Amino acid sequence: MKPNKKRKGTPCIPIQKSRASVILGIVSAIFLSLTVLGIWLMREYIQEPERIREAIGDHYLLGAVSMVLISAVQVIVALIPGEFVEIAAGYVFGSWAGSLLCLAGIVLGSCTTILLVRRFGSRLVYAFYPKEKIDALPIIGDPPKRNLLTFLLFVIPGTPKDLFTYAIGLTDMSIPLYIALTTAARFPSVILSTLSGDAVGTRDYRMAVIFIIATAAVSGCGLLVYRIFSRKHAEKRAVSREIPTIPHDDDPKSDPPMASR
Repeated sequence: MKPNKKRKGTPCIPIQKSRASVILGIVSAIFLSLTVLGIWLMREYIQEPERIREAIGDHYLLGAVSMVLISAVQVIVALIPGEFVEIAAGYVFGSWAGSLLCLAGIVLGSCTTILLVRRFGSRLVYAFYPKEKIDALPIIGDPPKRNLLTFLLFVIPGTPKDLFTYAIGLTDMSIPLYIALTTAARFPSVILSTLSGDAVGTRDYRMAVIFIIATAAVSGCGLLVYRIFSRKHAEKRAVSREIPTIPHDDDPKSDPPMASR
C-alpha cells in the first residue's frame, strides 16, 4: 500500500505545537524531578536554615552554579513563577548574593531564549504562544517606543516577562541593550523577593511575612496595570484597523476603471 499523501492545505502549526508540547513536557519533567530530588536530599535541613547555608558554604561554587542554571531554566521553560526561585535563592544564599545569582541566571536564560527564537524564527514562538497574543504585545506593535515600553513592562511586577523575552527575539533589538534595560528593571522585584527568603532563612518571620505580602500586593497591582494597559492598546489597534484609507486624488489606483469599449 502506498503511504497516505499529505493533503494540500493541511496546516503544520498543530504539529509544531504538539512537538513543542512534548519538548516542554520532557524538560519540565526533568526540571521538576531535579527539584524534588534536591528537596529530598535537603529534607533534614529544611527546618534548620543555618545547616543549609553551612552545607552550601562547603560547596558554594556548585550551589551557585546550580542556582544560576535553575534561574536560567525558569526563564526558558517558565515552569514556575520566578518569585519562588528568587525567594529560595534568598533563603539559601542571602538577599544580595541570591539576587546576583538570580539575575545572572535570568541573563543566561534570556540570551538563550532570544538566540533560539532568532535561530528558529517565529515558528518556535507560535508553538508556545498564540500568534494573536504575540502580535498584540506593545513591544511588537510600537517599534518607536519599544525601548521605553520594554523597561516599563519589566519594571512592573506580575507581568509575563518570559512571554516578553520570546517576543523580543522577533524584533531587531540588540541583546546587550535588552539585557541592560531588563536587568535594571528587574532588580527591584528580585531584591524584594530575595529579602523575603533571607528573612525566612534568618528566622525573622515577621519581616518575611511583610516582604511576602508586599511582593504579592505589588505583583497584583502590576498585573492589574498591565491588563488595563494591554486592553487599551488592543482597543487602539482595533480602532486603527477600522479607519478606512482615503485615496488621494493624485493616486492612479484611486481612479475608477475605464469602461471597455
